[in-house]
Amino acid sequence: MVPLFTVMEKTFNFKVLGCRMNHAEQREMESVLRERGLTPSSVEPDIEVVHTCSVTGQAAAKSRNAIRRAKKNGKAVFVTGCFTGTDPKVAQELGDVIVKQEGDVPMIERFAQAVDAFLELPSVNDMKNSETVSLPIATLPTTKANHVRAELRIQDGCDAHCTFCIIPKIRTTLRSKTIDDVVTEATRLVELGHQEIVFTGVFIGAFGHETALRRKQKTPDAEHLADLFDAVAQVNGLKRLRISSMEPGDVTEPLLDAMVANQPIVVPHLHLPLQSGSDQVLRKMNRQYGIEDYMEMVAMTKERLTVDGLPPAITTDIICGFPTETDEDFAQTVKFAKEVGYLHMHVFPYSIRTGTAAARWKQLPTPVVRERVNQLLELDETLSLSYRTQLLGKQVEVMLEQDLGDGSWKGRCEHYAEITLKTSGAKGNIVSAKVTEVHLDSTLAIPTLQII
Repeated sequence: MVPLFTVMEKTFNFKVLGCRMNHAEQREMESVLRERGLTPSSVEPDIEVVHTCSVTGQAAAKSRNAIRRAKKNGKAVFVTGCFTGTDPKVAQELGDVIVKQEGDVPMIERFAQAVDAFLELPSVNDMKNSETVSLPIATLPTTKANHVRAELRIQDGCDAHCTFCIIPKIRTTLRSKTIDDVVTEATRLVELGHQEIVFTGVFIGAFGHETALRRKQKTPDAEHLADLFDAVAQVNGLKRLRISSMEPGDVTEPLLDAMVANQPIVVPHLHLPLQSGSDQVLRKMNRQYGIEDYMEMVAMTKERLTVDGLPPAITTDIICGFPTETDEDFAQTVKFAKEVGYLHMHVFPYSIRTGTAAARWKQLPTPVVRERVNQLLELDETLSLSYRTQLLGKQVEVMLEQDLGDGSWKGRCEHYAEITLKTSGAKGNIVSAKVTEVHLDSTLAIPTLQII
């Protein structure tokens, strides 16, 4: 990449908290900095970017601490991400440059303007007529050193307003990249050495739409996820493609058709947030589905993506202790999770987010919430073991990710289970292997075919 500007001996560093989308946005912001001639350095950088998260109270606390630590490390601290919207005063007090998530201007453009102002450079947006300058819309991604997997943001924004979630107040405007832009970015990521791409977004099912509310989606000519899978799966050199998270109501026949048609590049794994197994709680959460709807999506997914008797991996998010959640509601969640048979459950205690409807309701006692979290964490271990036991004796494709140093590697198979095996090869290679042992904390396999 040829720098747009030359900035003598200026350096930068990132601290990223939160979801996959934040990591995708880091890559976009890093492109902006590199375009201006800055280079990465963790030793007293000129710019320390803290890309924050505030989806839970714990995440917000981690963001505050990260900003404080950055003040000791960097000469100028840029605070970006959701914390700037939920806690703007604190962000302003702790940071030097605040890039808010608001309005119709994309965050990446706000970041570029802030960097230009800090470096006293002419703004990219003020130089649109120059043939040497292009807008920083992340069509020239940088690479994460030693990472085989890369997150690619395809969509931003949500207006669904679940009663526990603060994000729609911060990222209200929905935007989607075009399929052509996503293909261009995916191609560049593969050229930079990434073997697997993960689509990310705030509400991925709204890709191509101006709203996340399905009853209001009236864009028949919009580009859709199924078309995106078809296009990106054709990128030369791409070995795997998966999606980070899908709302259950957005799993459609065309999407599953595209996933099946593009196997083995598109893998048999979906992350479908449940949040609760109780219809009463889901209504209070303002979710766009009920338990019957969710189970229909699971059944359809298993029917279409089961290969050689092995069902697809389904992972999920569950909130424990949501206001109004009774013992019976929680029991229904436990029962429902067993029926689905998740590979993994991300279990969260309900976290009050000021400005949301649920924050105004009577909260459950902390010991009750903690006990429910512990019960689900124990169930998660049991369900994970049960799903992985189905892999015994099966042939899986393992992408090598972590060299353990003794001839052994760790990596994930197409069903997202982490596999340990002894093999020669290099990071990013895919090894065909037979699963031989399944334990509570590990799954072992032996190579059977040539590395690719």
